[in-house]
Amino acid sequence: MAERGETCKVLVFDGCGLTTDDLYLLGRGETKIKLSDGSKELVEKAKEQVERIIKEKRVVYGINTGFGKFAKTIISTEKLGELQYNLIRSHAAGVGNPLSPERTRMLLALRINVLAKGYSGISLGVLQQYVDAFNASCLPWVPEKGTVGASGDLAPMSHLALGLMGEGQMWSKKTGWKEAKEVVPSLLYSPCYSECDFL
Repeated sequence: MAERGETCKVLVFDGCGLTTDDLYLLGRGETKIKLSDGSKELVEKAKEQVERIIKEKRVVYGINTGFGKFAKTIISTEKLGELQYNLIRSHAAGVGNPLSPERTRMLLALRINVLAKGYSGISLGVLQQYVDAFNASCLPWVPEKGTVGASGDLAPMSHLALGLMGEGQMWSKKTGWKEAKEVVPSLLYSPCYSECDFL
């Protein structure tokens, strides 16, 4: 659903209504993103479910276990944040030139759209930081080549998250390409993942 902002069009994301025409405008930087109220509720409910699993000490793959051959390794609660950080760092293994700002905007918009469905367990605060980064054209460095796993998108998605953690490189109109920790403060934007979050 589209709304008119003061200077540009605003698309309200609910995780379901994104079209290819919308994506084209988002890539060009002609449209900003806002989360729908319904999407916010779904995201919060999923995050609460993850928090219940942790509080009840239930063992759930990818929440409090390792991954792949370490799937049977239980991760202590105090290490869960570190687990999420290290998962992203280990998969941010792409190579080559960075995607253009236009393509990176599109990739970030697609990621926001998926997370807006409310299935991942990400916190609303971190998802809003994704939206804020998009709207400020504060874009992570995502290389053109390289991926990990059957899904085919783990490396590029990890590079997206890495920049939003304040690591790697980011681009903005104001700074060009710089270390993320230098670009992020210039946009009054705080690195995310201060808590345990699930992407």
